[in-house]
Parts: sequence; structure tokens; C-alpha cells
Amino acid sequence: MDSIRLSLIQGDKEALLKLAPYFDSTKRMTEFLGYHVQQTPEREIAERLLDENSLFLKGEISISDTTSATKLLSFLRLNFDKIIFETDANAFLVTRLTDRDAKHEVRDLSEGRKNELKAKKGELLNNDWVKQNGLDILIQNKNPLVLLKIASAFYKGRNRFDNYQNNAEEYVELLELLTGTEIGVENENGKINFHIDKDYYSDSRLNLLIYFAKNYQFYKWDNTLNRFYNNRVKVESLNIENIYFQLLNSKIDSVAINAFVKLTTCDPQKIEIIADEYEKANIEKNYALPTFPYRFLKQITVFTAYCKTNKIDFSGSKQIHKDIEVLKKDLPFIERHRLEDKLIKSMTFNDVTAFEYWCLIYEKNSYLTYSAGRVLDMYYSNNWDKIVNNKKLLNAYLKKSKLFEQLGIIGICNNYITKFFNSNTAVIRQLKNNNSSDQDIQLQLIKALKLASQTNKGTEPIKKTNDGNYNSEVKDLKKEFSNIITVLTDSDKRDDKISELFSKISYGQIGMAMNLIENYKFKYKWRKYTFLERDFGFFIGDFEDPKFRSSFFNYYSSHSEKELYMYYLSLAGIDYMNIDHTINYDKIYELLKYDEATAFVGGGGGTTRHNEVYSLIKLLELKFNTTLGFPSKLCNSNNVYGCDSYDRKNAWMSYIKEKGLLKSLHNTPQSFNFQ
Repeated sequence: MDSIRLSLIQGDKEALLKLAPYFDSTKRMTEFLGYHVQQTPEREIAERLLDENSLFLKGEISISDTTSATKLLSFLRLNFDKIIFETDANAFLVTRLTDRDAKHEVRDLSEGRKNELKAKKGELLNNDWVKQNGLDILIQNKNPLVLLKIASAFYKGRNRFDNYQNNAEEYVELLELLTGTEIGVENENGKINFHIDKDYYSDSRLNLLIYFAKNYQFYKWDNTLNRFYNNRVKVESLNIENIYFQLLNSKIDSVAINAFVKLTTCDPQKIEIIADEYEKANIEKNYALPTFPYRFLKQITVFTAYCKTNKIDFSGSKQIHKDIEVLKKDLPFIERHRLEDKLIKSMTFNDVTAFEYWCLIYEKNSYLTYSAGRVLDMYYSNNWDKIVNNKKLLNAYLKKSKLFEQLGIIGICNNYITKFFNSNTAVIRQLKNNNSSDQDIQLQLIKALKLASQTNKGTEPIKKTNDGNYNSEVKDLKKEFSNIITVLTDSDKRDDKISELFSKISYGQIGMAMNLIENYKFKYKWRKYTFLERDFGFFIGDFEDPKFRSSFFNYYSSHSEKELYMYYLSLAGIDYMNIDHTINYDKIYELLKYDEATAFVGGGGGTTRHNEVYSLIKLLELKFNTTLGFPSKLCNSNNVYGCDSYDRKNAWMSYIKEKGLLKSLHNTPQSFNFQ
């Protein structure tokens, strides 16, 4: 069969007759597809070889799983004299390419795309495949035949079994450079596709070849335009949406971001069509854009259109923009927390809408999106009564809850609807009386009413220990550390073993651990002190800074565990005490409820920003002399963000309430983090 395959590729028509008998064979053959070894019936291989090497129309013969050898042989013998080997396609056919129809659309390129292609001109013209096919000579002679030959080389390189063309974009780029246009043809789904190089199936490549087989001779070289021009083809002007979409892959971050921002205010229906086109083709985009820019655009355009219709400002004041720029920076904890608190207290509904909008735009900024998680969570809880009792604000919130959960990304953006959990009768009445005609709002009203009547989540029993958080001890830390240093010569393995060892230490061994590694160099510097943050919850300060490290060590050595945690809570500006410096359980309750922040959108894997939550829990553990069954420290991280305080904080919130230590009702809605 491999001999037949080679003969087919070389254009031997007799090979078709030799292939036909295999259509009745059930014998299995061993095939190698990359690293995969598979047993395939000869009939399937024969069908694949015919499909890869022929272009017979369905009206001529329809090949299916039930096609027999007799049927195929009958077709071949009846049409043998008509069958030709089309060299431009490297395939057998009866109906020539020039006698076939291929729907197409031709549109202009944006100036940005033209400049990008001009910059790549030298690279494109010097590709090996260009010279091997003699295309460089045709280009020098300004011969339009080169357009057909490019499309031919593109189709000849189509994907086949165990063969993938990894430079497909070069063929399309060269055609765009030489014609100054973007040509779209029908793909396997019968839809016009302008990103032919991204198609796995070869239908669109074939249709591009058919287009040039029928039209290349009508292209003439235009010295003024410095490209081929066909006055018989209608070239559609590029609409503004397509221009901006082409700019999303700009190498300049600001250009791509500005284009994205422009697109967010365009017609949602137009954006949806183009976004689907780009997403399906997996078109490259600038890294500064949101993780899923095309998916985001489909939701944000609906969001901005809704805001414009309902006179809600989403662009934001100068102050909101200024605050967002600050939150995008790596701020000291106390500055970040204060700015977040200021926003929570001062923002209006318009402000918060603009804040959400720009946080979606800058989703990639982890500093901002985690701050946004806390800000939005607390803002909505603090202003809940005002929102649910104002139809405009309530509908806008419900609309957001639907659009944000359709972004297709992790984060509290998926949890807006949870604020309605266990609502009071007044909120339920407002929901029932809402008669919005907006379909998204109607769907969310049903969800909200269902949640509003629930009083508990019915969660699984809490598993208080796991592989990343358990009680452990190291009996002789100094000896075990010394053994690792002595025995392991490979730096990576040695670093891993030290990290594993330190993940098991107790609070009382922190000082010794710091002394042992003071002069030890990790291959990756960041790994050295992560156990202090991830395992013991020390949330402020840079342990890589010798001055801070020395200060921490001195305080650790001279004060109790309780005093150490209180000291750093005080340095962070966390207000959790009464005037007489006793614990204010109401303040702690609210901090536990909202301050373990989850990103608004994205956030790099769904981890939480612990903030001061574990430090407050540790104070409670020391105060009441119990861990409520949880391990004695936050994590046994081994350099991995594997733990959070979610279950601990919920357990302590229940404990504080059950002990009657609260003086306030604490009846604000659930946190977005409530699972």
C-alpha cells in the first residue's frame, strides 16, 4: 500500500486501479502516526489515500464507509480516459479546477497590516519554498502566474496523514503582499473564511486554488501600487471593526490595547461575527490583551451597549483612572489596602461600573484584578439595599451577572448572582415584581429567586487536612539540612529537598530555618523564603531584603507567636481591635468574610490573595487555644500555592457567632467567595 501511495503522489493513474481492491479488505495494518502506533483496517487506509490524492466531485462519485471495491472500480473504468492528474493540485480529478465554482470575497488590508507585510517582505521572498518553486523569478518578472503557483504550493502542502504544514501563514502572507488584499473563500462548513492558513481541513485551500486558477490571468502589475491588481474583482473596503481586529496582534502593547478598547464600544452583532471568526482561526494576539480577547469582546460590547442605552457611565472619571493605574503597580500592602478601602467607601454605581469595565480591559494585571476582587465584593455588599431597591441598578447588576459569567474565565465574575443567597423578604419581593423584557435579566431573575430562598449550601463535610496541609514535625532540622547539603550534589534536587524539608517545620523552628539558609543560594532566588508567606501567612514585607529579614528575625526571637502576628497586623494597618486594644470580634468577622480576595477575572490559576486573614485566624487560635481541628499552620507548601484559609475562616466565623461574641447582625450579603 505504501508503494501505491507513492505512485499516487507521482500521478500514476494505474495506482487508482491498484488501490480499489483494498476497499473490501478488513485486514489490519500497523501504522505509525508520530509517536503513536495504531492498527488500521486496509479499507480505511485505502479510503484515506483516495481522499488525499483525488478531487472527484460528489456528483461524480461519493466515497463513504459503504463504498465497495466494485463501485470504485466501475467509476474508475468508466471515467479512466477523463481522469487527469492536476499538477497544480497534485491530485486526480475529472472536472478541471477552472470549471469549478468557488465562492469568494476580497477585502482591502488595513494600513497596519500592509506595513507589517512590507516589513516581512525580504523574509517572505527569501523562503526556500519560494525559490524552489521558481516563484522569485516570476515575481521579478511581475508575472501574475505567481499567484496561481503560490496557491498551488499552498494546496500541495495540505495536511495529510503524518504530514503537517507548519508554515502555512507564509503562503497567505505572500499572496496578501502581492495583491494588497485579503481573500476569503468557503471552508468545510460553507462559510467564507479569511484565515485560510488556520484551517486544518483543506477545503478552503482548494477553493483558494480554484479562485486563482480562474482569475490569475486577470491580475496586472500596477507600478504605482507596487502590487498586482485585478479590476474585475470587487474589493470591499475594510470596515472599522476589521481594522481594529487586525491591530490586536500588534507588537506594540498600547496599539493593541487601544484597538481592543475601541472594539468594546462597537456594534455587538458585528463584533460577535468577527470575534467568532478570529477565535475559530486562533489568530495570534498581543499578550497584554485579556487572556480570551475575542470571548471578552462579545460580552463587553453587549455590556457597553446596555450602559449606553441605560445612561450608565462605563468610561469613568479621571480619579477612577488614576486609582486603577495605582492599583496596577506592586504596592506595599498598607497602601493597597487603604486605596481599596477608599474605593469601597467612595464609589458610586457609575464609578463601580467603570471600574469593572477597565478591570476587564486590564485582566492580565494580577495586582489590579485581585484588588478588584476585594473592592467589588465589599462595594456590592455595603450598597446592597440601595441596589436592590432601585430597578435601574438592580437590572444593571443582573445584566452584569449574566455577561460576566459568560466571559469563560475563572474569578468572582462568575459569582455575582450569589449575592442573592438567603435573601430577606424585601429582596425577594423586588425580584418577583421585576418585569424586565431583557432576556439576560429574565434568566438571572430565575436564578436569583432560587438562591434567595436557600438558607444553606448543603456542602460536603469539610476535609481539614490534605496532602498540602497536615501536621508535621522535623525532629532534628539541623542534621537533616546538613545531610541534604552533603549527599545531594545536583542543585535542582538539593533545592527541592530543602524546600520539602522546610515545608514540614513548626513555628518554633522558623529561626533555625532562616539561619540555616542565610548563606545557601537557591538556583531560583524566589524559592528561598516562600515558606514564611505560604506556610505561616506572613503577608507583608520582602524577605529577600536583608534589612527586613533581620528585623523579622529579631522580633521573632524576642516575642511570642501572638505578639509577632499582632505586630505585623499593626504594621499593615489592619483595624481589628477596640480602643482598649482588646479584640473586636465584629471587625474580625467582617475581615474574615471579605479579605481573602479572589481575582475579579483570571488571576493566574484561581488562587486567593490571603492578605491578613490567616494572621487573624492565628490570633483566634492562640486566644482560644484551639485550631478547630485544622493543622497548626496554614500550609505545607513546598514552594507551591496549594492552600487557602477559606474553610478555616468559615469555621471561625461560625465559632465567633456561636459563642455570642458578636454585637452586630452582620446581615450583609454573602461574599462572592462563598462556595
